[in-house]
Amino acid sequence: MMYLVSVLCIFFNVYINKVHSQLVSGVTSSGQTYLCLPTGTTCPSSSSSNTIDPRIVTPTQAGALCADGYFACYGQTTTCGTQYITPTTTTDGLADFGAYPWQAYLRNNTSTFSGSGVLLDEFHVLTAAHKVYRNVANPSVITVIMGVWNPASLDNTQSSTVSSITVHPSFVASTLVNDIAILTLSQPIVLGIYRNINTICLASTGASTSYVGQTCVVSGWGQTSFTTNDAPTSPQKQVYVTVVNYATCRASFANTNLLGSNVDTYLDPNGEICAGGQSMRDACSQDGGSPLSCPSSTGQYSVAGLVIWGKNCGQTGVYGVYVNVPYYYTWIQSILSQSVVTTA
Repeated sequence: MMYLVSVLCIFFNVYINKVHSQLVSGVTSSGQTYLCLPTGTTCPSSSSSNTIDPRIVTPTQAGALCADGYFACYGQTTTCGTQYITPTTTTDGLADFGAYPWQAYLRNNTSTFSGSGVLLDEFHVLTAAHKVYRNVANPSVITVIMGVWNPASLDNTQSSTVSSITVHPSFVASTLVNDIAILTLSQPIVLGIYRNINTICLASTGASTSYVGQTCVVSGWGQTSFTTNDAPTSPQKQVYVTVVNYATCRASFANTNLLGSNVDTYLDPNGEICAGGQSMRDACSQDGGSPLSCPSSTGQYSVAGLVIWGKNCGQTGVYGVYVNVPYYYTWIQSILSQSVVTTA
């Protein structure tokens, strides 16, 4: 994630030695999600600790959902695209804790940080296909962690392995055209327990939605410069960028020092959008799958794009290229409707 290198150059060297203990979550037969928390802790979503608890627990009730020494904390309804922890920082640089509760932190069997995505519902994460397509045959090697801010501390986070990966059928790895995929999780991310975890909205108007001219924010833990391999940076970063029209973006990349005559090979006028173009304000290497989040007039955020490619990082007049998420609205909904997940 680019901003000013002096602001973002916080080298990460702790996470690789940290073991994250995954809490068990599930869905009851009635469709209620739950997270198993250690006995003696308090469910964060409880309205008050000054209440009583029923004493009769049978194997058919909540006590049977979790192993001995754990209790079931039940999920609650949340509103997508809502920041339940109000950010105090609205400038480029370091993000506040909980500012982007929909951003997923990905890791796999070869890397403790392998990219990002966004949580669409309890069981589905949207990401860039190039981050996950090699793992279609072995999806369980990917772990999704929600609620991450500082990768060195995974307090108040939830995680799940991936049960399946659905890559867009027209994805082309060599050009990153149709670079979009959906991860189906093995266990649910339980909403309404931690205020730093939530879903993001999809534009309800689908492919007709345009964010051109709107200033949105890209967040993530990617490199601070094209040649500095310091991802995942700590903590999370944010950069505000403006979405530009296709003609402006194409004219930039058509320059001979960028893509030249290859511009139409790589730049897709339908499935991609462009944003940025300001010096040192950009996404960067290892930010793939990171969301370009755009607020509505009510402050509710939708995902306009996902980071996929660029030329170098943070160069004046050179735009970052993102998946045009609204263009794929129908495909996304078709996958979500097919991927109904239930657990015992």
